[in-house]
Amino acid sequence: MRREFINAVPDRDVVRVLVVDDHALFAEALMLTLGIDDRIEVVGSASSGIEAVSLAEALRPDVVLMDVHMPSMDGIEATRRVRNVSPGSRVVMVTAARSPEVAYHALAAGAERCLTKDTPAVSLIDAILDVPRRPPVARLVPSEARIAG
Repeated sequence: MRREFINAVPDRDVVRVLVVDDHALFAEALMLTLGIDDRIEVVGSASSGIEAVSLAEALRPDVVLMDVHMPSMDGIEATRRVRNVSPGSRVVMVTAARSPEVAYHALAAGAERCLTKDTPAVSLIDAILDVPRRPPVARLVPSEARIAG
C-alpha cells in the first residue's frame, strides 16, 4: 500500500467505516484492505440494506461503503435511510455496474461518491479519507425512486 501518496484527513485521527456487501468474499477483502491503513477503522459489516441501516444507526460510522444490489433492500434505499438515521455518516457506493443510471440514483439518494468494484485500493482509500472533509451532498430525487433490477 502506498500510504505516502494518500492525503490524511485533517482534524480526525481515524475514519470509522461500515462495510456493506452481500458477497462475503468481497466484503472480507474490503475489510482486510482497509485494515492495512492505520487511518481507517472498520467498525462493522452488514450483508443487507436492512442490516446496514440498523448498524449505521447504532455505530454512527463516518463512512458507509455500500453495495448497490443486495437482497431485501437495495443500496439506494439503504443510503436514503442511513442518511436519515445517521446524518453524520457519509455513503460511498461501491458497485459492479458501470451504469450512469445507477450512479445518478446513488448520488441522488445521498451517496457522496459512486465507485466501481474494480477501483484500485489506493483510490478507494483516498475516497474514504476525502468524503468526511467535504460538505454533504443533498438528495436530488424523490424518496420513492429506485433502480431497476
